[in-house]
Amino acid sequence: GDRNGVRTPMQWSPDRNAGFSHAHPQTLYLQPILGAVYGYEALNVESQVRDNSSLLNWTKRMLAVRKTSHAFGRGKRIFLKPGNRKILAYVSQYEDDTILSVFNLARAAQPVELDLSPWKGRVPVEMLGRVSFPPVGDLPYLLTLPSHGFYWFRLSVEADMPAWHQEGTALQDYPTLVLFDGWTSFFRERVMPWRIGMAERMRKQFETDTLPRYIEHQRWYASKGDPITRARLADQVVWDSDGSSWMLPLLQLDGPSEDSTYFMPLALAWEEDDEERTQRLSQAALAKIRQQANVGIMGDAFFDDTFSRALVTAIGNNLELTSANGHLRFKSTAAFATLKADIATLEVSRPSGLSSNTVVTLGESLFLKAYRRLREGVNPELEMGRFLTDVVAYPNCVPVLGALEYFGNDGKVMTLALVQAHVANQGDGWSYVLNYLERQLEDVRTQVPNTDPALEAPDIHGGFLAVVATLGQRTAELHLALARDTGHSAFDPEPLTAADVTAMRARASGEAVSTLALLRQQLPQLPAAAQADAESVLALQQRLAAHFDAAGPATGGGIKTRYHGDYHLGQVLVTHHDFVIIDFEGEPARSFEQRRTKSSPLRDVAGMLRSFSYARWSAIRRVVHDEEDMARLSGVAEAWERSSRDAFLDAYSSTLADAGTALVMDEDLLALFELEKALYELRYEMNNRIDWVQVPLQGILALLQDRPAT
Repeated sequence: GDRNGVRTPMQWSPDRNAGFSHAHPQTLYLQPILGAVYGYEALNVESQVRDNSSLLNWTKRMLAVRKTSHAFGRGKRIFLKPGNRKILAYVSQYEDDTILSVFNLARAAQPVELDLSPWKGRVPVEMLGRVSFPPVGDLPYLLTLPSHGFYWFRLSVEADMPAWHQEGTALQDYPTLVLFDGWTSFFRERVMPWRIGMAERMRKQFETDTLPRYIEHQRWYASKGDPITRARLADQVVWDSDGSSWMLPLLQLDGPSEDSTYFMPLALAWEEDDEERTQRLSQAALAKIRQQANVGIMGDAFFDDTFSRALVTAIGNNLELTSANGHLRFKSTAAFATLKADIATLEVSRPSGLSSNTVVTLGESLFLKAYRRLREGVNPELEMGRFLTDVVAYPNCVPVLGALEYFGNDGKVMTLALVQAHVANQGDGWSYVLNYLERQLEDVRTQVPNTDPALEAPDIHGGFLAVVATLGQRTAELHLALARDTGHSAFDPEPLTAADVTAMRARASGEAVSTLALLRQQLPQLPAAAQADAESVLALQQRLAAHFDAAGPATGGGIKTRYHGDYHLGQVLVTHHDFVIIDFEGEPARSFEQRRTKSSPLRDVAGMLRSFSYARWSAIRRVVHDEEDMARLSGVAEAWERSSRDAFLDAYSSTLADAGTALVMDEDLLALFELEKALYELRYEMNNRIDWVQVPLQGILALLQDRPAT
């Protein structure tokens, strides 16, 4: 009947009078609220501060997020008109800032389709969690919202789309190929003399129009922006198996600035014969096809479940096919014999594109990886996988079951596909570490600051650091496995000589000179926050040169071996508080021959340490909303990185020491490799992600400060 209930003293704590007053309760004009639900002993500021999901902390986060954008208060609003009238949606625009706000005004969960066509190609980034959603495309954008739920999205032109997202690559209108004799229609040497002219025209249309139009839209096409004038059939074989037929071509592309060969198996599906197969293949169709009265489609064979099963079966049977200019060899390893699954009954997943590769899983048993852009030579991922699986039986890698390889009559060797055992996991190490650190920073942000310097912060990372130590142990065990003498010349360890160390120094020093030159050139284009760090790095050029001159033992010592080559948190899978190491392809920018050279395995250790640094800064970017957050959390994140490095290195070093091997922890060489890796990262960020350039800059400064020149 009155408003006294909202005029009560502020409930600060569960102490006397809710911490508002030390007076006798009976002398207060209006007493604090009593009761089990809203009473001050249950509901007070102190408890709200400690509860991450409290209304107080929720409001703090909302205010912090709102401060990151002027579009909320100053922007021009464009109201959208969704068909579901229970949804309110509008876009706020202010200068280059575009915010999409969507609200569910109903008490039940609601779906909505929004016309976001004016912002096609932008990536919606959810502003509270900074999570990227799939990009806006041609179709209405579908969202679902819980009861009274809402979204704030920043429609970004710079953010990356989610790694798991598969872009729709279907052509707007398919070309039509009129086949008169199946796959043979493309080859003049295989048709009747009176059909040679038809075959030549079909081949020309196929190579100059059908294939280029499709390949240019694919995520695995490396030369984005370069038009393809012709996709030539450099070699091919038609493979018939159990009533199905596929063409396995190697395509030589004309047009891109760099010579390139691609592997693109093709399948045909006829509407009258197999409607289900036609539907699957239509997700990756190149063209409509017609042969007499039959109509159908031609598409990427990896979207044909039958093809994936047949490929794995052929590897198990060690099949060999003769092509026009060579042969294809399906070759299994000894581990294939341990496969107990019935391949014919395994469910085949929809292919996922991972840069230049395509991945298909068969049930929970098999992992099929197809290499789209091909490189000549021995594939290091296949070579390392066979060695670790069949020769040294390293248990913490994914077993390689076999591969499909091409051997040309001219001596060319190329790996087309790889089959591995599927390992159940909880995601990769990058996601695991980043999610952990984000949770820790969120917890610290909502805690009451400790004002008593005598009280030390508790060891909050104990369980996590035990997991990191396991990663260090597994890394050392991998390097010990690669350091065994097995009689394989490509893997047997060799002495690390003084000449090797001198060459390492010279290489790193040369890369430092070129990197700093590029940094000086791009200094005006760097983000304002990174320019000061860039100037500091440039000012330390002489110290950097002196550091490389002094790094590593001048007399050599130890051994050099094969190593992972591109080792970071994204290259390990988390499984039951342990790790499985994956992807032994090496650095993509290097040639196969360079990736197969032997060096100190401490290069892998340096890569992992730099990955911890990237995790630290990535978490800061996601969690920090203002300067107050940065001041409070940056030290916590730095301490976390230092603890993680120490836990990893301690476990790595002790594992090597216990093994009594020639592999040793050389701190000077490790520092050399860390700086070299940070310089590589700086070049990459300047060329690809300019807003991330501060991360390697900070890493270089930290490494130089930790180890000043002597």
